[in-house]
Amino acid sequence: MVLLSSCIMIGQYGQSYDDSRKAEEKVKEGYLQSEDFLNLFLKSNYILYNIEETGNLQDSGLDEDYPSLTEYYKEIYPYTEYQVQDGSGKVIDKSLTGSTKELKEKDLESYAVGIVISYDKNGSATIETVSGDYREGQMTELKKLISSADSEGMYSDYAMEYNVEELSRPADRTYTYVMTEQNVKDYLEESLSYYGFAPDAIVYGLSVLILLMCLAAVYFPSRPSFHTGEEMIFHAPLEAAVGVPLIAFCAIISNVDAILGRRKGIPDMLDFMLWAMFFASVYWGACCLRQIKKMGIREYVKEKVLILKLWDQAKGLLERMWSWCKEKMNMLYRSMDEIDFNDRNNKIIIKIVLANFIILLVLCSLWLFGIIGLIVYSILLFIVLRKYFNDLKDKYALLLKATNKIAEGNLDTEIEGDLGVFSPFRTEIEKIQNGFKMAVNEEVKSQKMKTELITNVSHDLKTPLTAIITYVNLLKEEKDEDKRRSYIQVLEQKSNRLKVLIEDLFEISKASSENVTLDLVNVDIVNLFKQVKLELEDKIEEAGLEFRCSYPEERLVLRLDSQKTYRIFENLLVNIVKYAMPHTRVYIELVQEGEDAVVRMKNISAAELDFNPEEITDRFVRGDASRNTEGSGLGLAIAKSFTELQGGRLKIETEADLYKAEIRWNMEAAKR
Repeated sequence: MVLLSSCIMIGQYGQSYDDSRKAEEKVKEGYLQSEDFLNLFLKSNYILYNIEETGNLQDSGLDEDYPSLTEYYKEIYPYTEYQVQDGSGKVIDKSLTGSTKELKEKDLESYAVGIVISYDKNGSATIETVSGDYREGQMTELKKLISSADSEGMYSDYAMEYNVEELSRPADRTYTYVMTEQNVKDYLEESLSYYGFAPDAIVYGLSVLILLMCLAAVYFPSRPSFHTGEEMIFHAPLEAAVGVPLIAFCAIISNVDAILGRRKGIPDMLDFMLWAMFFASVYWGACCLRQIKKMGIREYVKEKVLILKLWDQAKGLLERMWSWCKEKMNMLYRSMDEIDFNDRNNKIIIKIVLANFIILLVLCSLWLFGIIGLIVYSILLFIVLRKYFNDLKDKYALLLKATNKIAEGNLDTEIEGDLGVFSPFRTEIEKIQNGFKMAVNEEVKSQKMKTELITNVSHDLKTPLTAIITYVNLLKEEKDEDKRRSYIQVLEQKSNRLKVLIEDLFEISKASSENVTLDLVNVDIVNLFKQVKLELEDKIEEAGLEFRCSYPEERLVLRLDSQKTYRIFENLLVNIVKYAMPHTRVYIELVQEGEDAVVRMKNISAAELDFNPEEITDRFVRGDASRNTEGSGLGLAIAKSFTELQGGRLKIETEADLYKAEIRWNMEAAKR
């Protein structure tokens, strides 16, 4: 069907080409007899008459005053030869190139177009002669134009409206215009916008063949024997199925004159391929549209109308863009709403903006001088801004140099010089330096503690372990039962010592990792402290210490873990018993201060207090630096960890040989 249709179309080329040429000739003949064409000569009369004094169009000023009129003159001038005579018949102007002979009336018959128009002394126009193939039609149209244009003041309204000098009407002149056959042909090709019309044979034949293509697209897929219609190529979107054949049809119809005239109505293989591609696109588009019958209109529109899918995506994009714009507008509104006009910096910026606006407004109102001033102002503004930004760049480089030194580890770097707008960064960088120094010191301290931890753990575990090994060896060799019992008693003491050390180590490890479960209950810390003191009464008497305790009249009830709190009090009291000077007084005070419950303990140390109070609560740190007394060095560390786990604070202070320990819990926080 595609090939057959293509053959039918190229078979009509000859007749269609002849019809197209005839239609073109009719259009050209009609134009040469039209008002548009003949009015060019009447307008040229006005131009030629009003430039007689200056001798040319450029010096007359008509280009500026009557631009549309001069355009008509320029349109016809290159293709026309003219001659101007005065009332006596003397030639005063002509454009007959290379000829000194006057143009006579008998000479007009040798031209395709010849027109003679004369004006009397009053400016009334008369058509003297019209020659050529179209003389009758041109004569009739020229008479109509003269009768309509022969009124007084043809261009007076235009002159008054645009405030220009009114054109003078031609008077006592005769104008002769001629155009050769070649001039007419060149003029029509250049000036006449002729678009070839598709001959009826092409239009009717093309319509019938398109209809046959559509019927074939419906018939062939419906026959199972043809095995066609369901290929992927026939599942194109609606826009493609309609658009491709429609575009091809419009392109062919609008260029059919060029297609027929390419070889003057004689077809070749290129024409055959052109029509074959066109009919193939029609068949393809019809096959694609056939899916409407199979899928149904609703489903087809949903699946095959691409513009709907694109619209859904575009709708989502537009909604996101609207949301983004709305958010930015709200941000702008909030930022404008938050501007503090009392702020000094904001006042300076507003003054600069207003001053710049006023300067630009003044410069723009001065026209040419304003433009020059604007250029000078822009140059000065550039110089000022460049100086400002270079200064800003230098100060930024100074700041960057200092930060690079800090990054390299030089924490004592000082930023020298004026930083301008970056001055606030100086204080912030100093804070960062101090923070880094503290972090480094903490890390050094941590590494030192790790080293001491290993040393102390080794020492404290090794001492009882060595004793156990020694007494085990003695026990093996000793035969005396009394000594064996003595050795066994020592072994039991050392084993218990080792057990306590390991339990303390386990407790501080859990407390440090916060892997401790608290069983919170309401605890009266006054009664709990009395209980701990009572259980340690034997050791207190053995140490020869006299306790002076001050308790509040009211109960101090807190939400605490009773076992952990017991351990806190026990460790603090044991520490006092162990290191206090014998036969001295120990002062204990339990009191409520505001919203805090406070426990204070004071005693005189037997040894000189030369340690750092802030480090005494660290793990394995002991007031006995030689580690000659029994103790794990974990008592105060455990007490501090348990206190902090329950929301309290433990503080150790020393003053000469006076040792002070203070525990403070917030009663409101402890109740929650």
